[in-house]
Amino acid sequence: MSTSWSSPDPRREVVSGVAFGVPYEREEPVAPPLRDDIKAGLITFFVTVLAGVPVGLLWSVLAPRVEVVVVGQDVNLVEAYGDGFIAADAYFLASVFVAGLVAGVLAWKLGSASGPVVVVALAAGGILAAYVAMTVGHEVGAPALREAVQRSDGKVFELPVKVQAPEAMIGWPLASMLAFLSASLTRRSS
Repeated sequence: MSTSWSSPDPRREVVSGVAFGVPYEREEPVAPPLRDDIKAGLITFFVTVLAGVPVGLLWSVLAPRVEVVVVGQDVNLVEAYGDGFIAADAYFLASVFVAGLVAGVLAWKLGSASGPVVVVALAAGGILAAYVAMTVGHEVGAPALREAVQRSDGKVFELPVKVQAPEAMIGWPLASMLAFLSASLTRRSS
């Protein structure tokens, strides 16, 4: 007789019966009510999209800047063969990938009892969150640059970060799906 007790898993129910004259007992998954699944999906979607704002701010702070000189109507790069634009894309991809990993693990931990709507919301929210991060990050410093261009006094200015390869936005939902799948497989094997 065992003295340890663990609470029953609300996502599973014990089914018993008789097959070929032999009694059996097994656990079967229980599908959550559709209303709860949709509610969890909506929460996942909106929280993921809102997470794009701090990720965009973080990206704009961490990414290297490209410097330009504005004289009259001419805008010239300070370093003609620099890799600032490529580095900004790499920093963006890294930022959204890490955010996607965190979102995927959190969605699994908090919403794994829900159905497939959470996974769909995580992917759709990840694409929109990456777009929000890209837009927010680009707008940081843009008003100051516009004002400086109006004065065009020949000083060196830093361009706001901008994603040159919008394909990098796929990093967030891809990382979310990888993290969710990994967490699900880890749970099943233990």
